[in-house]
Amino acid sequence: MNNQNQEQRLRNILYTSYDAFVGVDHDGLIIEWNKQAEIIFGWDYQDAIGQKMEEMIIPERFRKAHQHGMERFIGTGYAEVLNRRIQLEARRKTGEEFPVEMAITYTQKSGMYEFYAFIQDISDRKIEEKNLRFLASNDPLTGLNNRSYFNTSLPEAMARSRRNNANMALMYLDIDHFKSINDSLGHEAGDQLLKEFAIRLKSKLREVDIVSRLGGDEFTVIIEGVVSEENASKVAGNILQEFNRSSWLDSNHLKITSSIGIAIYDGRNVIADKLVALADKAMYKAKHSGRNNFKILKFEDVEKSPEIKSAHTTSINLKGTQTLLNIQNKGNEDFLQNTLSALRRHLDMDVAFISHFHDGVREFKRVDAKDMNPPISVGDSGPLEESYCQRVVDGRLPEIINDAFEVPEAMSLEVTAKLPVRAHMSVPIRLNDGNVYGTFCCFSYKPNQTLNERDISIMHVFADLISQHLQLDIPFKDHQTI
Repeated sequence: MNNQNQEQRLRNILYTSYDAFVGVDHDGLIIEWNKQAEIIFGWDYQDAIGQKMEEMIIPERFRKAHQHGMERFIGTGYAEVLNRRIQLEARRKTGEEFPVEMAITYTQKSGMYEFYAFIQDISDRKIEEKNLRFLASNDPLTGLNNRSYFNTSLPEAMARSRRNNANMALMYLDIDHFKSINDSLGHEAGDQLLKEFAIRLKSKLREVDIVSRLGGDEFTVIIEGVVSEENASKVAGNILQEFNRSSWLDSNHLKITSSIGIAIYDGRNVIADKLVALADKAMYKAKHSGRNNFKILKFEDVEKSPEIKSAHTTSINLKGTQTLLNIQNKGNEDFLQNTLSALRRHLDMDVAFISHFHDGVREFKRVDAKDMNPPISVGDSGPLEESYCQRVVDGRLPEIINDAFEVPEAMSLEVTAKLPVRAHMSVPIRLNDGNVYGTFCCFSYKPNQTLNERDISIMHVFADLISQHLQLDIPFKDHQTI
């Protein structure tokens, strides 16, 4: 193949290349322009050849910089953009600007330079990258910030609060009775409700306030520059007033309320999880006060509260447990219920229950919960193999789970995401003959990184008490065990 044929073959390859191929001479005039360049930039070959490149494809605001770069390279041989891939803005014939990726090289003959660029339109790639960045930090349903963004933003906001010596507030809120509403109206309506809730919530906040959806119907708001409880109260009051307006989901008959917990951060040296726990505790105080209201807590309020677990407790025995329960007579018919209630409150969990294993099922014998409408009831039962209980007993799941969403075995159970189950503690109830009667369990709808071995040791002591009581209680004597 002679040189002329080789040159024609190469020219054909470049003309049909998937990338735009543009050549420019020493004076910046276009000397090569392939089919893909016509498609990307909109200029025909005849229109482009012989024209100044910067006037054809470079946005006007970048043309002086381009000219300066060309002159510097020709004069000094120095260039920042040659022989490497770069991304920048280009311009179509229509005037539309769009992102491109290009690689530029050059040749020199008799002191004259020619420059060649392979160019790709990366508009679709940039849109996809933008979507991925959005999904990494935003909730796809409501468009609010997501849990990941919140987990990053809260420590940063706390650091600014300390640096500026200014209080901030963390608001934790959810939709009252959302599960019942979701079940009765359907999941599609539930999703629409969450979207409308997010819109109404943001409408009563400042642009600088950081609003996040953590999951389900749980939302948070980081409000910086809150100098007093009065400021926080005013914000919460405005939000509740907005929620109490009628016409949710275009229905005048649907009433939606929220319980709001507010934690005031005063700059002390605590981790972000502690502030979240404080706001969460305030929210449940609002729920216990009848819902559709807000409660404010400061760290000093919690430090004075008798409900807080002592951090200095290193061991617990049977006598100490009975003192905590304040139950002196094990024959008392309310013993089991009192046990559940006392320990659930002590551990600050949402639901506690005693289960019984029989005939391949797990049956709830006692249930205690913060909420008036817990997701489980006495007498409910289900396949034992589909339960946390069985998997804790046989060792597939640990007795302490700080966040079930981070445990693959737990995530394989449908109930984990459905309720949801986040923090979970469970111990077997063993009778004197070694058989397992069932389990003593408690769980929360939110993760809890503070649960530890001391807490599970308390659970074991309570499980022993329950076992003794069951074996003394006539109605339980003949219950099947495994």
